[in-house]
Amino acid sequence: MTRHTHARLLRLAAAAVLAAGLGGSALVATSAGAVTTYPTTAPMILNNVSPTDLAANYRGVCSGSFQLVVRGVSSASNALNYLNAAQRCGLKAVLYLAPAVSGGTVYPSRVGPIVQAVRSHPALYGYLTVKEPSWSGINATEIRSLYKAVKAADATHPVVALFGDISHFGDSVNPYTAGMADIVMVDWYPVETASGGCSSTGTSYVSYGPKWYSTKVYPKVHAVTPQAPIWVMVQTHKYLAPRCHKKQRPTQSLLNRQVREAFVYAHAQGIAFQTWDNANYNLDERRDPTMVSWMKTLSAQVHAGSFQ
Repeated sequence: MTRHTHARLLRLAAAAVLAAGLGGSALVATSAGAVTTYPTTAPMILNNVSPTDLAANYRGVCSGSFQLVVRGVSSASNALNYLNAAQRCGLKAVLYLAPAVSGGTVYPSRVGPIVQAVRSHPALYGYLTVKEPSWSGINATEIRSLYKAVKAADATHPVVALFGDISHFGDSVNPYTAGMADIVMVDWYPVETASGGCSSTGTSYVSYGPKWYSTKVYPKVHAVTPQAPIWVMVQTHKYLAPRCHKKQRPTQSLLNRQVREAFVYAHAQGIAFQTWDNANYNLDERRDPTMVSWMKTLSAQVHAGSFQ
């Protein structure tokens, strides 16, 4: 029993036991007698921070609260410039290889020049090949072709693939197979406005995340690629453009709930936050210092083993 166990005894009504092999974890006994494991080494990941904001340490992104940043790059020189900015900020970067995907078509031949230029950079963590492929019509063969192209150019760093539509994860419309990713990232944004997200005000919480995590995402990843970590991207933004399923800004409690559900039901080993900067949204992290402070608090608690 760790030193954190007694302090958190009987506090979390969690139902799952995370898979063995998560290094640096804190155990919590629940009121039902089950034990859940929160990985205290889980990376906290920012999405889409500009090199300008990295250089300025805007909102304290370089303070040590976060470990990784995901950012799209357009060329080898663009990628190197971003890695240099990340290195000065004390972060490592997952580079989204944007030229490799365009309009639902993949171009594996565009991967090699970028990867070969950056593969020895000390700030490089890995590569992201696809984002929500089911929505853009990218199929399993195409996802595997991008993975193969990256590995041919750099066999050392991990390949990440980001999947949306988690209710169909692993199905024919949103397939997951071996040879797609070394790290599986999924996104789920459950904080909506009232009336099923069809109102412009109010707050509701879509409660199906734990179901899809525990019946779709984790079983499929564990069966197909049992060594692949799962990262979950949670919602911090507000977006009122859709007719329904409008996204409402989470409270601190709802931010923590998203992360708690990701750890317990998806067995997440990393947490990403959507998103730092998106001008199309009504509110993002860059414009919301309070949200960033909550993210930092959450990160510190996870790494200290005191997140509840």
